[in-house]
Amino acid sequence: MNCLRLPLVLAIALALSASVFGQKASPPSAGEKDLRTNAEVPVERNPELIAASQRLQASFGIGLKLGLGNDPQVAKVYDVTPMKAEHVANALSMLAWIDAELKRYPAGFLKKYGSKNFVLANAYISKANKGTPTPYSPTFIADKNSGSIFVTVPTTMTPTTEVLGRGYIHYTLFSYLLADVKAPESPMALARWKTLESDDSALETEAAKRLTKASNSREGLYKVMWDPFDFAELNALAKTDARLKQRIELVQNFLRTLDPQFNQAYWSALGTIPEHQRTVCLNDLTDTHSIDQIKADATIQSDLRTLELQWGFKVLWEPGSAVPPMPSKVRLEYSYFTDKKLPQFKEFIHMIREELQMYPVEITKLLNVKNLYILDDFNFRGSGVAGQGMSWLPQVSFAYGLHGFDTAKTTSMDFLRRTIHHEVLHLMDKQFSKEGGPIYAEAWESLNEKGFVYKISRINAVASSVPTAPAAPVQTTYYKDNTKWQGFAEPYGMNIATDDRATLYGRLMTARLADEGKGDQLFLGRLGTDKFLKAKAERMSEFFQLLKRDLAIPASSPLYSRFESVFPPGKIN
Repeated sequence: MNCLRLPLVLAIALALSASVFGQKASPPSAGEKDLRTNAEVPVERNPELIAASQRLQASFGIGLKLGLGNDPQVAKVYDVTPMKAEHVANALSMLAWIDAELKRYPAGFLKKYGSKNFVLANAYISKANKGTPTPYSPTFIADKNSGSIFVTVPTTMTPTTEVLGRGYIHYTLFSYLLADVKAPESPMALARWKTLESDDSALETEAAKRLTKASNSREGLYKVMWDPFDFAELNALAKTDARLKQRIELVQNFLRTLDPQFNQAYWSALGTIPEHQRTVCLNDLTDTHSIDQIKADATIQSDLRTLELQWGFKVLWEPGSAVPPMPSKVRLEYSYFTDKKLPQFKEFIHMIREELQMYPVEITKLLNVKNLYILDDFNFRGSGVAGQGMSWLPQVSFAYGLHGFDTAKTTSMDFLRRTIHHEVLHLMDKQFSKEGGPIYAEAWESLNEKGFVYKISRINAVASSVPTAPAAPVQTTYYKDNTKWQGFAEPYGMNIATDDRATLYGRLMTARLADEGKGDQLFLGRLGTDKFLKAKAERMSEFFQLLKRDLAIPASSPLYSRFESVFPPGKIN
């Protein structure tokens, strides 16, 4: 999603009149119309649009106008598609969340420094753009000369429109403010700003790279500051990035010179996450056809009933079902499946039924899982998630996100099969692994090569409070810097001990089924040559053998037949 911005060298001298919806108007210019009394174009007579305009004018001093595109100065730069009456509902939806974002500014600030008009149209297509003439939606374009921001009203609203638009209204408002920064000696001058850019090449996570890259732009940094999730992470990055810290301070100082209300308490308050930003459902909840299609599929419904009877949980799959219970400080974007991906959904439901059905009731009743969420999109903190075990809840749940699931690819099928067991192991780890047990704490971590430390480890936690304690070495790209270490089923296991165990278990439970039954030969080979990996597999086997004994699980259990076909058990005391 790009936000189109009008370069200062192409600023339009748009001769807009002082007219706004619902207010006394002077004659309209060629580039816009006040049509409250013109029966040919009913858009501006819409009472809801007039009421929205009056609210914006009263609260922020911002008027609404219609961009018609026949102003000669506008026509030099843009092809404008006037807003149609059928898209007034989309405009009202946009104006509602724009109003919510503008209310976050200090009282009186926008009346003094903000744009005087929002000019609505269905599209502003730059004539300088040689690409496909398709408008971005929503688009905001700052034009200081006319005191306006041009607003593209989407012809089709999607669930992501609001998510994207909330950020870009702030981006464009800051672009509007920066148009007054002309002195080269100004702390916010572009030439000076460019000398403070950060290098993101050494950063490990994609989220850190994304935020650092965004913050290298003045408008991009400002946009991030209005997102409480990203702003918190940006402040964390600034603790080790002096240039980023300086850029944040420059923006905050610049705004404080305009209005003293932009004090430290104000920025701290922006870190409080509004409820409406915590979870975003990406489904079209007016579409019930998808639910009907899935309910009518006898195979899917049979597999769902089998799962629920075996585990005692509720499988949540319908668009409109409850939100997965992620932590309150995590932004969650999610969607449930629709009939557009019915084959993938059907294949996964059948696969997960086959994989979870083998768990004995002696285990499932103690795990006491409340819900299983089958999602399509499953994103938090900007990253896609394939699985999540919610073991922190009073009654645990787990979820799978299948956005990238491709039934035509063996690797995709194998990955999701491993992920199914990976998440179950997280729940079993929390429920059954206790102090003194074979995979608990030091009993597991001691199996690693000498000198290895997990990225998130107990040793690091101790080191933070005990200066003499050992800590993980400085590793700018953790996985790459750790390629020398043996003992890991997957590099992801180097992150934290719980994921080390879960990735190993996922491999053990699927090694014979992988590659269309040919087997995961690379992993099976490593079990015989990597003594550290083998030691961990032995310890995992011991954990399951003790569980079998203590819970009186029958020897014929399909779970144990699968596990022991890859790694036969040793003797236990």
